[in-house]
Formats: sequence, C-alpha cells, structure tokens
Amino acid sequence: VKNWARQLCDEMEIEKNPYFQSMRDGSFDREDFLRTQSQFFFAVEYFNRPMAALAARIPTNLQRVEVLRNAWEEHGEGNLRESHRQTFITLLSRLGVDVQSLDRAALWPEVDQFNASLGGVCLLESYRVGASMLGIIEYMFAEISGWVARFIVDSGWLESGDLVHYHLHQALDVRHSQDFFDIVAADRETHREEIQRGLRLGASAFDSLYRGLYRARGRR
Repeated sequence: VKNWARQLCDEMEIEKNPYFQSMRDGSFDREDFLRTQSQFFFAVEYFNRPMAALAARIPTNLQRVEVLRNAWEEHGEGNLRESHRQTFITLLSRLGVDVQSLDRAALWPEVDQFNASLGGVCLLESYRVGASMLGIIEYMFAEISGWVARFIVDSGWLESGDLVHYHLHQALDVRHSQDFFDIVAADRETHREEIQRGLRLGASAFDSLYRGLYRARGRR
C-alpha cells in the first residue's frame, strides 16, 4: 500500500504545488506564509476527529487500537501541552503570530472544505477508504514537514532547535501512515479499488488544500 501511495505522489508531482515551489525559490512573503499557516492550524486541530470517527467503524480490536493510539498521540498522550494543537500554537507564537487572535479568526473555505472532506469520508465511506485517505495524508505530511521546516530555518525566522511541531512530524507521521496502511494491507487484492480510491481522495484533498491556501495567501 505504501508503494501505491509513493507512486501516486510521484504521479501528482506534489513538490510542484505552488505552495512548495514558492518556498523553494524564496518568493513566499513572510506575512502571507504566516497567514496560511495560521489557517493550516485549523486543519491540524481538526485532524484527530476523523480518526476517532474512523476508529468507531473499524470491525476488529486489533485494527482499531492503532487508530486509537494515533488519536491519543494527537492529544499529547493526555498531556495537552504536548498535543499537536498546542505544539502548532507554540510554533506560530515563536514565528510572531498573535495566537490569541486564532479564536476569533474566520475559517477559510479552503480549510473548511478539507476538514469536511475528511470527516465525511471517515463517517460515511468504507473504513478502508477512510484509512487509506488518512494514511496517505500522514505519508505526505511527513515529507512536507521537512520542506516547511527547512524553509523556516533557511529564511532565518527560527533556529532549528526552536522549530517545534514540524520536526516531530517528519518522523512521527511515517509511523502513523504505516499504521493506517497496515489496516488495509491484508485487503489490498480483494478491495484494491476501495484502497486506491482512498489514496487518491487523500492525495487530491491535501494537494488541493495547499493550492487553495496559496491562492488565498493575500486574503485579509
């Protein structure tokens, strides 16, 4: 399943997404970048909810427990100061974002659509589709985290040692993605279309999110 995910990402050429291209060529304005990252916070905050919905629909304890463990890690394993929501807030604060304003910020439709897509698939579709969708998003984010971390450090906005969240996800999401892929691996021949559909949905949704954020980067 991971090979299918890699092949799909290569075919999509996710690295050519304008969000990431502008990071590589250094043309991403700091204010625009921070505004898009402030909106990305709402995707980070929401991501554990589709996980929980998916776990409720997985038929076996053995498969379900891995999703529950991932959701538990999203919550800092009970220490909310280490939750992914809080580590992202810490990152934004270190970058100079007024994090108190996040509670009053309007959710951009690009993020709202992404969140609704994940929630709808995990609630209404086959659990294999949902697990594949979340798995490829985690798989992509492991690589994307490295790109974003390098951009922030190379831009001189933070030292590497102060770069919370993204450094964590470079390693953590490799394991998380594999957990989701393992749920469907035994069915890769009998339910190939469901699994590949979930992979396509996830890759397309995540790519579209970043494209949408980049298009809307000047929104005030």
